[in-house]
Amino acid sequence: MDAVTAVGGSGAGADREDRADPDHPSGSSPPAGPVGRLTAAARTRPTRRWVAVAWTVGAASALWCLVDVWSRTWQQYQLDLAVYVLGAHHLVDGRLYTVSLPTTPHLPFTYPPIAALVFAPLAPLPRQAGQLVWAAVNVVCLYAVVVLSLRAVVPGIDRTRLALASLWALGPVMLLEPVWLTFFFGQINLVLCAAILADLTLVLSVGDRRLPRGVLLGVSAAIKLIPLVFLPYLFLTRQFRAAWTAVAAFVGATLLALLFNPSVTWSYFTKYATDAQRVGGVFFISNQSLRGSVDRLAHRAVSVPVVTAAEALVLVAGIALAAWAHRSSSPFLGILVCATTGMVVSPITWEHHMVWAVPVLAWLALAPDRPVGGPVWAAAAAGVLVWAPLLRVPSGGDNELHEHGWQLVIGQSFFGLMVVFLVGVALQLAVRRRRASRGVSGPRRRAATAASTT
Repeated sequence: MDAVTAVGGSGAGADREDRADPDHPSGSSPPAGPVGRLTAAARTRPTRRWVAVAWTVGAASALWCLVDVWSRTWQQYQLDLAVYVLGAHHLVDGRLYTVSLPTTPHLPFTYPPIAALVFAPLAPLPRQAGQLVWAAVNVVCLYAVVVLSLRAVVPGIDRTRLALASLWALGPVMLLEPVWLTFFFGQINLVLCAAILADLTLVLSVGDRRLPRGVLLGVSAAIKLIPLVFLPYLFLTRQFRAAWTAVAAFVGATLLALLFNPSVTWSYFTKYATDAQRVGGVFFISNQSLRGSVDRLAHRAVSVPVVTAAEALVLVAGIALAAWAHRSSSPFLGILVCATTGMVVSPITWEHHMVWAVPVLAWLALAPDRPVGGPVWAAAAAGVLVWAPLLRVPSGGDNELHEHGWQLVIGQSFFGLMVVFLVGVALQLAVRRRRASRGVSGPRRRAATAASTT
């Protein structure tokens, strides 16, 4: 937190330090004339120099991000974006869920019908032009995710320092496997993450009218069903208006798709929504969900009903933990626990779905209610997300079903990060509750509580 709040500011404390002259007592004035002007310049020049350096580093980081995005956009064939645009072409002809890409691996459209409508503006564009437009949208959303995360974990940070710190982070976060894969495939997860964070952490307005909390969450859930996990969380935390607004937005977006093609909308919710095999093998190494990890660890010896029951238990426990974190630690931690629970219990959680790692790392490193050694935990998790040990395991075909020894460990490395996070939060809350029962309240808890009420 010190690194974020120390650079680029011009608060009252900083002004007093700049004006302080060790050669003159407090309240006295420096010598008049050229000598006074020279000493004043000498005092202010280092501050200005460091501010210039800070902004230069931020610009370099942003340039790094843009160059990286360009390299993954201009000459690449973004497979997932091609699937989205395919859906936009076939929303109204009745073949939305029966047609597939003409090129290998011949993927079908797997999202709710409203998602096809969202990508309709890209359908008329040439492939590379559409990829550039979508990449620009994702860059904006990545920056928004970083800004919203830092704003949530550094209470009271001013806009200048927030913008500067976010620029610093843009380049490094591109190293995270889920983030760069999002640009490589042209995925939508950064857009959904930014929308949900903005909805649940900000007061949004359109012109002079306030946008009700829950609208963006409901629309996001209509585009991709996993955000529905936030609905019981909102009800449990007594955010009833936001919860019912999200339900209404979800239903409204779904009905909008129904108007375009009732039959495909009905087919999706009665047939295709529960068919996890449409998006590839559940046991494929990139699927880091509970179901995928159990399939690999047990070599598919565990039946689907047993795994489904385990997912249900984890879902209930995870949402309860999120509500506990909301009440006892901070609303932002509750959001992160809820999002992580959704990724664990989803039948498919590809690596690029895990862009929620960005706000989780920010919380671990900087939040007032972070755990003891939070920055160390953040660095370790970031190292795993950059190195991506699971890619060192033989994959493809049925190789995942023959993992053994060390392969069983590193093959579930991203799943392991999610489990460690959820278990760690539970232990942290239990320890702090025990201390609170003894009349001991840590400074971080008090700071987090104060931040959540401002």
